[in-house]
Amino acid sequence: MKLHSILHTNWPATFRLNYHAGGWRAVMRMPIRVYGSLKLRLQGKIILPANAQRNMVIINADFEDYTAPAGRAEVCILGTWQIDGFLRIGPDSCIYVNDEALLQFGSDIYIARDSRILCYKHITLGSNVLMGGTYVTDSSHHHIYKAGTVQPMYGDVFVGNDVYLGFRTILLKGTVIPAGSVVGSGAVCASDFSKEGAEKLLICGNPAVVKAQDVTARF
Repeated sequence: MKLHSILHTNWPATFRLNYHAGGWRAVMRMPIRVYGSLKLRLQGKIILPANAQRNMVIINADFEDYTAPAGRAEVCILGTWQIDGFLRIGPDSCIYVNDEALLQFGSDIYIARDSRILCYKHITLGSNVLMGGTYVTDSSHHHIYKAGTVQPMYGDVFVGNDVYLGFRTILLKGTVIPAGSVVGSGAVCASDFSKEGAEKLLICGNPAVVKAQDVTARF
């Protein structure tokens, strides 16, 4: 283990997360590592693969080209957080899973700094997903009335495999992003884009719409 990694590891948070996820066996294997400051609340479940490798998950990971000042990340798990593989979460990010909610992550996910994932019912991120300072939530966080009728407060969010979410994109309740798609910077998504039956979409705008099909992002 490199000296830099040892010195910058937040050992109390790293120990707590690993023990919570899998007891002493996980502590010895250490599939989760935390760098820097982390606000941590653990009352729910963290589910990892049985064969989870060391450093599979890194919180406050520095994988971007620039180095802005890093603040405190936040992880609050009241429900269930399922992580199927390699995950990197950048500084100043927040993962929140409400009581009885399910947050599912595939493998090879990079969440850039200053991202927010707020899960109140069910959010799924597929594998090979890159997020750039993205806000994701499956709740409107308050009741909305339309023609005197209360609208649903929650709606599942689904992001398919091989998806790139550009800088400052927003995914609201009911959003479905098909596999292979690219969501442009600043897009505000609140639709099921899989209804068109196509994948590899270019999705942009506020409100977000499909601008092109058969688009591929390499990252």
